[in-house]
Amino acid sequence: MGPFFVVRSRCAPGIRVTIAAIAPSRTPWEGIVQDNPLIKIALPIAIAVIMCGIGLTLRGSDFRRIGENPKPVLIGVLGHYLLLPSLGFAMAWLFPMSPEFAVGLVLVAACPSGSTSNALTFLARGNVALAVTLTVISALITFVSVPLLVNLALQFFAGETREIRLPVGQTILHLAVLVLIPVLLGMGIRRYASGFAVRVEPWVSKFALGFLLLLIVAISVAERERLPEWLSQLGPAALTLCCSAIGLGYLLGRISGLALRDSITVGMEVGVQNSTLAIVIALSLLQSPQIAMPGAVYGLLMYLPALAMVVLGRRAVAREEARASVSDIPGS
Repeated sequence: MGPFFVVRSRCAPGIRVTIAAIAPSRTPWEGIVQDNPLIKIALPIAIAVIMCGIGLTLRGSDFRRIGENPKPVLIGVLGHYLLLPSLGFAMAWLFPMSPEFAVGLVLVAACPSGSTSNALTFLARGNVALAVTLTVISALITFVSVPLLVNLALQFFAGETREIRLPVGQTILHLAVLVLIPVLLGMGIRRYASGFAVRVEPWVSKFALGFLLLLIVAISVAERERLPEWLSQLGPAALTLCCSAIGLGYLLGRISGLALRDSITVGMEVGVQNSTLAIVIALSLLQSPQIAMPGAVYGLLMYLPALAMVVLGRRAVAREEARASVSDIPGS
């Protein structure tokens, strides 16, 4: 366990007692993370394998180009930590819900991009090097964004504030195991076994898309008893938030003059969140299963607009490449 970033503030005693009283020692929402092997074991393994495959498509020059042109990174960070939290507060205010659910929705918006955002960006033919960069940056900013935004939400919706601590070492280790190490491994294979990488690369996107779809269906079936309750209580707000985040993130990139593939990446990074981290923070730090519920619902529903972006992004990039190839023909 590493050091902590801490935001200290006072808490209204009445509300603290109320929330603590409704949090049992072991909740159904805690079981989502701890007992479901699809989420606890299969999903991390799948992400690590997919990220290794993505590394096969990357070169060091891809990241050097980002360093030479930092504008897409700045736009991505702006979208993630200004646009997305604003949308989170707006959805929590517009849709009728309890204060705990409202705080949980803002908590989701305050968390970093999910590891699957890199795989989905790859499937949508976005800029994967930019996606990996934004995921790392958002994870580092999380140690400030979560305490500040969640305390603001607690004050606004519940009239209280809290002390929130995030384990720096544990979060960095989680990010390294799921994202950085597999990507570096794939890049190493690309460099030292290029023939193998070229043969495997065409199958990477097919495997990634098929595996993610299968996993989403399996998780939905495993949690089918809870799904109706989740969807009726939080589905509209969570789905609207994710659709708005991905769509407006993409538009932010286009309005800012980013290339098509960079704009697709910004949209995906803004909308696809680390909902598992939101659940863990709500249960372990805030001790509220109600605050954890939006993370569970968002983590499932976010794949609907994300997969829609995959389809639309691939078509848009294909059209752009077709136009570019036609313009390259002499006399065209």
